[in-house]
Amino acid sequence: MPPAGLKLLKTGPLDLIIDTGRPGLRDRGVGPGGPADRWAFNLTNALAGNAPETNAAALEFSLVGPTLLAGQTTGCALSGSVRSAQLHHANGTTVQLAPWSSFTLQAGDRLRIGPVTGDLRGYLAIRGGIQSPSVAGSRQSLSPLQAESLLLAGPGQLPSRHMDADWAGSPRPGGPLRVLPGPQWDQLGWPTGQNPEATVADRVDRMGVRLNLTRPAPTPSAGLPSEPVCPGVIQAPSTAEWIILGVGCQTLGGYAKVAQVIEADLDRVGRLRPGDTLALERVGPADAVAANREYRRRLARCCQAALLTLSGH
Repeated sequence: MPPAGLKLLKTGPLDLIIDTGRPGLRDRGVGPGGPADRWAFNLTNALAGNAPETNAAALEFSLVGPTLLAGQTTGCALSGSVRSAQLHHANGTTVQLAPWSSFTLQAGDRLRIGPVTGDLRGYLAIRGGIQSPSVAGSRQSLSPLQAESLLLAGPGQLPSRHMDADWAGSPRPGGPLRVLPGPQWDQLGWPTGQNPEATVADRVDRMGVRLNLTRPAPTPSAGLPSEPVCPGVIQAPSTAEWIILGVGCQTLGGYAKVAQVIEADLDRVGRLRPGDTLALERVGPADAVAANREYRRRLARCCQAALLTLSGH
């Protein structure tokens, strides 16, 4: 008899339990963490019937998703970055799941989540959230889940439904990453009107994304004191390589700080894959505030639409 919850039969390269993280501990050297792609995380949770204010924990996976076995009736939702996911019923039938789907697993059913396409990460949300132990106000895991791990969750059901991709479209899926200039922006030779361009290097994880600059920058300042840093800070360790800090970054850094990715574009940092090309676009504080406000407005509206659609079933 399968155990209650969802059991991981096979893991992907990086499977983590994620919620909105642990804010307020940065002065103690603990970064908040949270989802690498907040937009997809929140929309997948809403599709599972979890409002943003509930801070429901979900499963974040990278490149390829896991295979799971249901031990009880469990309502789930899957993000749209997964184009191949199969629900293998205990009675031998198989259903192909569409992107941005909600569905119900019965005891003995298996869910096989295939590769992530386009983006780097995907999310599996469970109605009511994953009930892992809470530490410092968060259920997120610090270490990758292993095979045979159990995702504890209460029993529940969800109707089979599919949200159109247009519903889930983020405010700015392409174009340059918008940044506010950092203290060393001008020292590194990027005057107004010139925007750096780069290719994403092989080293990409939740700590950050390494960039190979198309045109080398001047030598960055050396011997800088360590200062507080946060996700979205762009550091310059060398003339040809920069780093965009991710949601799992450290709390202090001593490299030259070129810029800060604005809040509205932080999710795109979490979607970058090796080989992607990108440009940085310098914006002013007023433009950043307006873009961030529009991002939050659209995210709230999309989540509400998913929750209202569910209440109509």
